Amino acid sequence: MDYNKFEDRISDWIENSMDIKERKEFEQFLTENPEYQKKVDSVRKTINIMKTTPSLKTSEDFDKKLQDRINALSENKKTSSGIMGFSRQNFVYLTLSVLCIFMLSAYLLQPSQSNYFIADEDTSSKEALSNEDETEIKDVELLNDVNGSFVSDKD
Repeated sequence: MDYNKFEDRISDWIENSMDIKERKEFEQFLTENPEYQKKVDSVRKTINIMKTTPSLKTSEDFDKKLQDRINALSENKKTSSGIMGFSRQNFVYLTLSVLCIFMLSAYLLQPSQSNYFIADEDTSSKEALSNEDETEIKDVELLNDVNGSFVSDKD
């Protein structure tokens, strides 16, 4: 006999509702496994407590009223299932999460507005920019006279 079968049979053994063969098999298992005696004692105590508790008296239509109430609750649950199977609160959380993810990804994926050159860019535009810089430097040098003082346009 395995432990699961032993547990299923404890109350039958305590209440003496087993046939002789089953009873001997159960007792044999109990003698071979004395550590399970605590489980038997616990079940015996629980059965005795249940027998001594007072019974609860209910009205005759208690079962019918209870079943009607259960049916009403399950009907309300079916009709107010929320939005797309989510409760209203969970749907709001889901919507806000998706909105935040969308806004964050839109912010992170927007093209940069930097003035840095891209490696694949045409080199002729770089050369044109460097030529303009050199021309400006020469123009500034022409405006300076030999003494290093600035020459005004009034002369």
